[in-house]
Amino acid sequence: MQKPIDIFALLRRGGELTAAEEKQLLEEWQETKLTDLRGAISARTLEQPVKVVPLRGTPPTVTSGYFTQEKFIVGKTPVEMEAVLGIYGKLSLGAYVLQFKSALRKGDFESKAYTYLPDGKPYQFNPAEKVYLPGRGAPSGA
Repeated sequence: MQKPIDIFALLRRGGELTAAEEKQLLEEWQETKLTDLRGAISARTLEQPVKVVPLRGTPPTVTSGYFTQEKFIVGKTPVEMEAVLGIYGKLSLGAYVLQFKSALRKGDFESKAYTYLPDGKPYQFNPAEKVYLPGRGAPSGA
């Protein structure tokens, strides 16, 4: 465990985090999130991570890439899932929602924030892009 961030020093600097403090906060947040996701996988709650893939053939047994939490897509149609996830036109024939078989390990994921920040970055408009657009993100209060 790292030394806690000195809040008084942070306030004296006007609330500006140093790069080291920013990195520490991200690492601590990811470790907490990982612990929460492990518990959700074990208990099969709506907090569990799930992978949404287009309905084609048999469901894949191995996949990679972005995932979401079940609570953000539960009860939604594939078209509604597209809007939340920012993958327009990918689920027009339906979707598989895949559960993780085993717990996540450290290094298995890196937070990329919300779907309205594609790849964790502010969206740069591109008129040629029609599929991977910002999603609506998690509904308020989720």
